[in-house]
Amino acid sequence: MLLATLWHGLVRASRRAPTLSALRGALTRDAAPLANTQAALVRSLARTAWGIFVPGALTVPAYGAYSVLQTTAAVVSQVGVLGAPQTILREPQRSVPLGGLLLHSVLVAAVALSVMGFVAPVSGGDGYYSLLGAMALAQIGYATLLPRAKAVGAFREVLRAEWMGAASVGLAMAVSLMSGVAAQRSHYGPLVVLETLATVVVLASLVLSHGARIGAQEWRVAGLSKELRSVYSVGMLVLLDVLIWRRLELYFLQASPDGLKGVAVFGLASQVATLALLVPGAMVEAWSPGLAATSRTGREAFVARLRENQRIYLPTFGVITAGALALTPVLVHVLFARYVAWMGYILAFVAIRVACGYAGFYSAALYATKRERMLYLPVLVGGTIGVLSNTALTLRWGLSGAVAAYALTQGTVALATWLAFRRADR
Repeated sequence: MLLATLWHGLVRASRRAPTLSALRGALTRDAAPLANTQAALVRSLARTAWGIFVPGALTVPAYGAYSVLQTTAAVVSQVGVLGAPQTILREPQRSVPLGGLLLHSVLVAAVALSVMGFVAPVSGGDGYYSLLGAMALAQIGYATLLPRAKAVGAFREVLRAEWMGAASVGLAMAVSLMSGVAAQRSHYGPLVVLETLATVVVLASLVLSHGARIGAQEWRVAGLSKELRSVYSVGMLVLLDVLIWRRLELYFLQASPDGLKGVAVFGLASQVATLALLVPGAMVEAWSPGLAATSRTGREAFVARLRENQRIYLPTFGVITAGALALTPVLVHVLFARYVAWMGYILAFVAIRVACGYAGFYSAALYATKRERMLYLPVLVGGTIGVLSNTALTLRWGLSGAVAAYALTQGTVALATWLAFRRADR
């Protein structure tokens, strides 16, 4: 009901907003967040459906194993793309060598996957790495082509692509039910394949659309070296951020007394928190190109625009946070009855992640203005605290220790990010 109400309100507002053709692809502070938020709501609906379906279709240990694979694919893809999405978004008026960026991302991800297989081999064999590589490759495409479409103002095409992806998720669930895949509750491989195919559908819809079609010149490799400084400067920071915010506890929980059950509980909580943060993330992402352009005109204009954005962002974030805390127990009781025994842990993880996620508003402003280096200290301090606290708490007490370690890590990074922004704003 909440998502439906938001959607209808956005549709009514979009009818009063200028059309993309009238704007000629320009990124305005009104139309861009609106269209991007509509796309995020569609994506949120699809991910909610899939996030509900998968834990119900698998046993708790199987969902834990699925969460490990999904998390590892996200890390591998992030190692590949590094800061390519942010580089594309903060230079919307400049054509970047997409072909070179994609080739670089795939090669780096392949190296990361090879090193991972050598250093920490898994028992799943070659089939496991094939699933992992396919999912990571699809995510690399999504992380690169979607920002490019937004940078050229093709928000209508992005929205259409997300609808195609949502339809693919629905089809994937129907296929898995009709074919008996969902009945094989201990086998997560077919679900990974279906999830990957749904991402490919989104990419195909974007590439084949008129407004987001990539010209021959953009497929070039020439000029890649000029972009790599930004890609690596932002990328290492984003990679550390991804590991600290969403992945660190998972690997420690796998080695804790709670094992894959603990991973499944944390994975479910992470899914809920990620869904709650989709809309705020879409708003910040749509504002980034405008902030980048305004920052070059002077500090006063940048501060005024940032404050205007914050007046919209703060109440929206407050409503979403309250909704996430209120709806999480209902969601678990109604849809994930087998996880009710861990309700306290799930609610704690969701509350910590969503509350600390507000810091993303400040980090996005620093990314947009090319001052991301000020975030290195917060991330490194948070990472150190995360490793130490998980080693001392999670490995000994499992989920109980993980909640405390998570709060310490997230709270440290959020506070340090706000302080870094305040220091940069002086």
